[in-house]
Amino acid sequence: MTPRLSSERLEAGESRLEKIIELIGLCRYSVHDLSRAVAAKKGDLFRMNMPFELGLDMGRRRAPDPETNDKKFIIFESNPYEIKKCLSDLGGVDVEFHRNNYQMVIRKLRDFLRVEAGCELPGPSAIEGEYVTFQGWMTEKKIFEGHTEEEAVELPTQERLDEMIAWMEAGRPNSFNTV
Repeated sequence: MTPRLSSERLEAGESRLEKIIELIGLCRYSVHDLSRAVAAKKGDLFRMNMPFELGLDMGRRRAPDPETNDKKFIIFESNPYEIKKCLSDLGGVDVEFHRNNYQMVIRKLRDFLRVEAGCELPGPSAIEGEYVTFQGWMTEKKIFEGHTEEEAVELPTQERLDEMIAWMEAGRPNSFNTV
């Protein structure tokens, strides 16, 4: 499985919506985190992008095309039943909460992929440990390549994905070795 995000391509002449629709069509599994669909402060409007993208994905799944009928997704929110206050059409849909805790996201996403995609995966703590190891390796590598530490952790999406692949192909080392 390869994670796909619309931010993986940076070409400004390409419509973001078209990228999202393309990715929805290419991916059998989707992750929708609606926890950021909130106003920044009282009186502000909240962002509707993620609920809109979920709607596109749900529409694709329900289209009469047999290739889309097996689409699976997981939906996250910060707190239980929070999103259904403003998106009542999700009544009857199981939405996972994470309380803005990345460890809960790892556990619930791991369980989703294990059950729905049949992936053989280690436990959530092992996944978290590997991610921390990868972050350290990638930061060391990027500093070696001439990035600052801040630049090393704020890479474009595609570069980060490329580094994840490189780290796995290198045998998931604990640290970056320049030799």
